[in-house]
Amino acid sequence: MDSMKRWLAGAAVGLMLLLAGCAMPLRGQLTAFHEWPADAPRTYRFVRTDAQRDSLEQAAWEKALRAELARAGFQETPSPRFAIGFDYRVVRHVSRVIDAYPSVHPYFWWGTWGPHGGMSIGGPMWWGPGWYPVERDRTWYEYRLRMEIEDLATRPARRVYEGTAVSDGLDPAPSAVLPLLARAILGDFPGQSGVTRQVEVPVEPRP
Repeated sequence: MDSMKRWLAGAAVGLMLLLAGCAMPLRGQLTAFHEWPADAPRTYRFVRTDAQRDSLEQAAWEKALRAELARAGFQETPSPRFAIGFDYRVVRHVSRVIDAYPSVHPYFWWGTWGPHGGMSIGGPMWWGPGWYPVERDRTWYEYRLRMEIEDLATRPARRVYEGTAVSDGLDPAPSAVLPLLARAILGDFPGQSGVTRQVEVPVEPRP
């Protein structure tokens, strides 16, 4: 029985690794609020908070986000119309889950045989299907990108867009998630204001 359990656990791990290797789309939620000025040129510059000012990590995220902004028609210029700030976070969560694993059960048989009587015993044999619960800790991660845009054409600058995209997964440090979250925000920009909607962003195949 112990060997069967180890085999089932190994098969489950192998299936998880196989699924992890597939290019599954990113699924999550997008919430946006905006008062986007009509026909405004999509020119921008990045702004940082004090905590982000000297961050190498923030610089790396800006590089990834810059490509997604260009895809959406934004252009980084020295004299832009908009200032864009963002915050990207990966939050670790732990929850208790119960998994059901298939199980098999041994049984023995006995009976009489022959014209003069007698008894025979055989086994073990196996029957099923059956399931047994296994309780364990499950670690997962929440990926959250918040983007804020201010209109620099007004004095003082006025907030015209706030968007937050949220998804989750099992990777503690996924470099590919930030561009997908940005694509969720910018794909139908500026989109509907004041609503939360489900989004699905396909993963492009690697060259």
